[in-house]
Amino acid sequence: MTAGVKTASASPASVPPIWNGEKMYNSFLKDGTGFSFPHKEGAPVAVVAFDTQCPDCMRLLQRLQPLLKDVQVNFYPISFMNIHSEPQGTTILMADKPYEVFERQHEHFKDPDFRGIRYDISKLPVELRDKVWTNTKLHRRAGCRAVPYGVFKNSKGEYVPFDENLTTEELRKVFELN
Repeated sequence: MTAGVKTASASPASVPPIWNGEKMYNSFLKDGTGFSFPHKEGAPVAVVAFDTQCPDCMRLLQRLQPLLKDVQVNFYPISFMNIHSEPQGTTILMADKPYEVFERQHEHFKDPDFRGIRYDISKLPVELRDKVWTNTKLHRRAGCRAVPYGVFKNSKGEYVPFDENLTTEELRKVFELN
């Protein structure tokens, strides 16, 4: 075990034993392409890999929403669930305000005819589509095997996992918000 890395026993978040929180946190911040919601200057930083087609990811967003002004949660779209994941992730990243498009994705997630935002594949730049795939590779290389996965580096230097299984209050504790 690497010093400062909290292992998969960090209940109630569910992560596999091969998950490497330090690698996930640092590699996404260095090489990933994501976005965050408006937040306070100097807010603590968390990293989340999500898929636009994932119901658990939408649940995590809902639980995080009350905290997004106090924590800089960097969201990184990956392609994991189906053929709509990458183009929807790319559409979000293309926006001037990606968090607003992500909120629209959340709002339309349960639409009866199509899950989430619509896109025109012919208008999505390959360079940006490749960034979603880079995020996907970073997710796998950190030992992630599902979505959503989140990691927060706490004040002790520990890499603490979080996912949709945590309530807003449990997330508040993970982020050391009092």
